[in-house]
Amino acid sequence: MYFIYYIRWIGTSTEFKKYLGRVKSISDGLEGVKFKGAFAPSSEWNYAFLLESSSFDQGIEIYRTYMKNYEGQHPQVLVGKLELLFTLEEVGFPK
Repeated sequence: MYFIYYIRWIGTSTEFKKYLGRVKSISDGLEGVKFKGAFAPSSEWNYAFLLESSSFDQGIEIYRTYMKNYEGQHPQVLVGKLELLFTLEEVGFPK
């Protein structure tokens, strides 16, 4: 399963580097989750984070951990959007 987390960032590049470091640090500490990178999408969003996870619960744990550890410390994320990409097997198609 892949998670694409789009954000609209209104802070500085220095603040973004700090935010990105926190997200990467959390994902590095979670089993079954791999941070694939931060990208500039061809849409209205400023950044898109791509994560690979073995389950929804493990993938969403990045967000839960961030909120627990840093709640309210990054108002520079104006708005975000989460998309999930499932493999065909995950949604019930036979191999």
